[in-house]
Amino acid sequence: MTGTDGRRRGEARPELKSLVDETGVVPRAASLGEAREVLARDGVVRIPGAGPDPEAMVVAAATLLGGRLRELFGIRPQGGTDSPVLGLHNDGAFLEADVHGRTVRLRDPDEDFLFMHCTSPAPSGGDSVLVDGYVLAERLAAEHPSLHGFLTGCDVDFFGSRTNPPRGVPSTPLLRRMIEHTRGGRRAVRASDYALPVPREPYWDTHLEHIESYADVLATAFEAAPRFRLESGDLLVLDNYRFLHGRDAFTGSRELHVLSVRTTEAF
Repeated sequence: MTGTDGRRRGEARPELKSLVDETGVVPRAASLGEAREVLARDGVVRIPGAGPDPEAMVVAAATLLGGRLRELFGIRPQGGTDSPVLGLHNDGAFLEADVHGRTVRLRDPDEDFLFMHCTSPAPSGGDSVLVDGYVLAERLAAEHPSLHGFLTGCDVDFFGSRTNPPRGVPSTPLLRRMIEHTRGGRRAVRASDYALPVPREPYWDTHLEHIESYADVLATAFEAAPRFRLESGDLLVLDNYRFLHGRDAFTGSRELHVLSVRTTEAF
């Protein structure tokens, strides 16, 4: 998407590098038995050698989240062949289906924990990237208060620029703030390639400039963050409200499975 000044949305900018330095994270490795404590402390954990079956994610969800677990969504395959860069984002989507006259949610915009199982890594590329959104938010509050004020104080149309949405995706605008808190006090830091100002927003141009500035911050953070590689059988678990994630381009085939969940702390 092209920004208001003709630049591609989400351009890494050298002058922002000091802002995003050390916001990138390499997750700590732990066994399944130790992972609950690491996840509670760090918000992310890598469980190596979890096995070849993606259903290991279901066991991990129950083990790591316990009684907080409210809802699991179906395991979905990811990956592909010869894929371009996937920039920083959160998981979460509107997806509904009619099952015998009853509306069933297949995905939810407020999935708050994410499980990724690497079935087969790409032969070249495809390294993962994590950025701690909480650290980034504090940096923005201190160094770019006007942008932070927009992200915490103004709604955006989160999927506004998405055209031809898949069947089952409601067309009603999803209004939310890029940084906000649940009613229980948990902070969510978000990213969306599709965000636009709210329909009929009187300060549309100003809001769009802020959205594009935030996209540049995220692109710079992605470029500066350390990389790490998920090997076959590895399981990555992360707080989807805290961490923005992405990956490098890859050649060859890469197979990944993803399970998103909602806990009692979600919106």
